[in-house]
Order: sequence, then structure tokens, then C-alpha cells
Amino acid sequence: MKRILFAFSVLASLWIAACSGSGSTIGPPPPIGKYGVSSLKGQYAFVTSGEVIANNGGSPISISRTGSFTADGTGIIQTGIEDVVEPGVLPNLAVPITGGSYTVGADGRGTLTLDVTAAGVPSSINFEIVLTSTSGGLMMDETSSNAQASSGSGNFVLQNATTFTSPVLPVTASYVFDFTGLDGSGAPDSLVGEFTAGNGSITAGFVDANDNFSITSGTIPPGQLTQDPADTSSLTAFGRGAAQIAGETFIFYIVDSTRLRFISTGGGAMLSGDAVIQDNTIPANVSAINSSFVFLVAGSDGSGGITRVGRFTANGGPVTNVLVDSNDAGKFILTNSATSASISLDAANPGRGTLTFTDPNFLKAPGTYVFYLSSATQGVIQDQTSNSTGPVDVADGTIAAQTGSPFSTSNITGTYGLNWSGLSTQNGNMDEEDLLGQTTVASLALSGAADIFEFESLAPVTNLTDSGSITIGGNGTGGDGNRNTMSVKLTGGVSGTVNFVVYVVSPQLAFITNNQDTTRVVAGILQTQQ
Repeated sequence: MKRILFAFSVLASLWIAACSGSGSTIGPPPPIGKYGVSSLKGQYAFVTSGEVIANNGGSPISISRTGSFTADGTGIIQTGIEDVVEPGVLPNLAVPITGGSYTVGADGRGTLTLDVTAAGVPSSINFEIVLTSTSGGLMMDETSSNAQASSGSGNFVLQNATTFTSPVLPVTASYVFDFTGLDGSGAPDSLVGEFTAGNGSITAGFVDANDNFSITSGTIPPGQLTQDPADTSSLTAFGRGAAQIAGETFIFYIVDSTRLRFISTGGGAMLSGDAVIQDNTIPANVSAINSSFVFLVAGSDGSGGITRVGRFTANGGPVTNVLVDSNDAGKFILTNSATSASISLDAANPGRGTLTFTDPNFLKAPGTYVFYLSSATQGVIQDQTSNSTGPVDVADGTIAAQTGSPFSTSNITGTYGLNWSGLSTQNGNMDEEDLLGQTTVASLALSGAADIFEFESLAPVTNLTDSGSITIGGNGTGGDGNRNTMSVKLTGGVSGTVNFVVYVVSPQLAFITNNQDTTRVVAGILQTQQ
């Protein structure tokens, strides 16, 4: 069963018609910008999720990687470690990264090669990267070698090694998490929740789970965040340790005292995601929620991928101006006039709440979402919409408050990282598709370069030219019922135009999902470079 796997997770359609032509062989113009190899210096925690196929063929299977690498600022990877998980098989844990190299162009685009040795066999993993700042960026697994081909989208974040302590997280705090992927049987699985941790122990928490279209919720039993007994040195070297959370076994990587990244290692499950500290700005009651929010969820509907991107305005309990675009395995559903919309908070679990609304165009039943806020302006969200037979999908993602509106030519401008990920039907098969690039937005026109990996071909196409435009509707928030759209034209080794609906969170961030091609189910982000 396929599902979308994101770094923003996070998380496409066949390019048979759109990209079957060879296109122009002229590459993108020389990059212009402020970055270079010295912009990538330090220790970074990374994650990607996608698909892999071995050199002996067979069907692609899902794969997640989480790890840490150290870049020296001159183009050399000094050291690192990674954990690799595929559903239903034993994970490949504590794989040494013995070296590697990287490049960074002026526009922040570059390449990253990590040399690894697993089971005594050396190999290399290749990534396309786009810096969004010197503290991290977006990345795409585009490995294609005699040993294997692997794809996937993700990101990397600068680590603070002073927080690699034992006991782990010495100061007690609450953390909001979203772990998404596949359970041990290969079925889609989503866990969102919060836990309280300090001095290496998890003392309390609450979780909402949607495992293979079965929703459960409840308290989290006590757990641990400790050194990995099989590799005790990796905590102080890479911030890596072992955890027990909500009945699942994980490996974690400390980013800093406010964020940890996790990947599951027990029972054949493949779950990955972050836990982010919950600050004291979360609303104490519904009357304190007075903002417009954008949300993006993605996952599986049981037969294919599904994405939902939307926005709403909350004024205490009442919810207005709901606008949603759903791509359900290539079927597009627009929500324009939701009724009976409301928001509530769970007094027993701070930051946890529920959003409901009835969409006359979709199911004619209440859309239900549970969310956990890590601050007043951001959090994680899980789709729990159900009909008479149960949940309609297994999907989760991000919720964030809109800021900086109205959105227009004057503030949607500058350079952005562009990433989308999802499923595409390629030569009759539904497989992974990932695109990563950089684009300049000027007068709402796009220009830049990108790599794309349509996994059926088992090889990435690099240095495509991306062009196109963004159209802003109304004040750009969507609160007036006007949608924003974007077209991205690719030219190079493949050619074609992909059309998106755009929900702007802020001038620095927008969520996108395709809204026309019935054989593509992809979603992603535009994120400004700083």
C-alpha cells in the first residue's frame, strides 16, 4: 500500500505525457546568490523518506533514513552515522558514515555524498541539497548506483553538540510529536501527541494514533530517552540514543534542547518524525485562539495517496472562512462553503484540540482533525475524518498561523527552496516522485533550477530549468474565498508543467499541492532562503 511520506514532512503523477519529451538540453543559467561551501559547516541531523530498490530488481519498497553528518566548511564530510529502516525487515542501525563530499553553489543548491559501510560493504548515498540558511535546508535522496537506487525527500538541521548530554534532556519540558510512516505489516500509520520528558525519562503524555484506518487515543505509559546500549559512544558524538515512546522503540537524534528527531526500530515498523518543545504561548482556552491558520496533511486513502491543504479563521470557538483543496488519488475536491465549523481544546492535555467542519462537497459528513500546538502559532495535525465505515484516510502534517498578510507581489519575493514529494503513475506503476530545487520569485514570476527523481526510471534528472508564475487571489490569505495558484514549467532532461494550489503561511513559507493532473498526488513547500 503506497502512502506519501514527507520531510515536512512529510509524504505525484506520471510524467508520461508531461515529461516524455527530451526537452531542451540547455541547462539553467549560472547561479547567483550568497552561498558557498563554507555555508555548510558543522554537525547536522538529517532525515529522508522515500523508496528503494536493490540492484537485483524487484518491487520498490519504502525506506527512511535518519542520521547525523559533520561538514568541515570546505566540501569534505568528516564523519557521521545513520539508521536505515524499511518496513517488515530488521533495521540497519548505527551505520558509520566514514567520509564524503559536498558542493554548494551561490544559489544554495548543491550535492552531498555520504560514504557508508553496512555489513562490511562500502557504498555511497547521493543527495541533492538546497540551503535555506546556514542552519540547514532541504534534501532529496537521489542515489542511483550498481548497488541500489533510493529516492526520498527530507531536510537537515544544525545540531548543538552541547546538548548531547546524559541524562538526556536534563530540564523537564513537554514536547509535541508527529511520527508518520508504516506499521510492521506495511500499512499506513500515524502517531501525533505530546510527552513530558526530563532527566532521561518520559513521565506522561497523550497520543492519537491512526494505524491502518483504526483510530485510538490515550495516555502514554512511562518511557525512556537513553544512550543506545549497543552503541553508547554515539550519544556524545552524534546526539544519538534510544527511546521507548507510546509502545514503540525508536532511535533519536538530538538537534538541541528544543527538538529531537526519531526513527522507529522495533516490530518492523517504519515511523519517523520530530518532537518539538512546547512553549508557554499555547492557548489556555478557546477564547485565546484568534488567528487564521493554514494546514497541510498527506498520507494514504487505502488505494493511493491523498493530500489536503486548507485554511480557516478561528475567533474563539467559532470557525469561519474555511477553504480546503483535497487531492484524493487524483480526484480533486474543493471546500468553499463549510458549515458547522468549530474548534475546541482538551483541558486535560494542554495544546491538544479538535477542528471540525461539514463540507457539502466531501462526504457530507463532519471533517474532523486533531491537533497539538507546540506554540500559539504552530503544531502538528492529524486527519480523523470518518464516514459510516471508518476513517477515510491515514494522513497527518503541519498546522501554522498565517502572518504577514496581505500577500502580494510586494512581499512574495526573493529566493526560495522548492520541494515536492508524493506518488506518480509511471509506465502504469505508481511510485515515488521527488523534486528539489531553488527558484527566484520576482513580480510573481519563477526562475531557477531543480532535480527530479521519477523513481520508475531509477535515475534522477539533474539541473533542470524551472520557470513559471504565481497568481495571488484577493489578499492572498484565502480567507476571502480566493485561491492562489502556481505553475512550474520544467525544461531539460524532462519537460512539462505542473500546476499547484498555494496556501501562504507567511512571506517565508507556503504549502503547495498539485490541483490538475489526475495521475499525480504530490505536495510540498516553498521556503525562503535566509
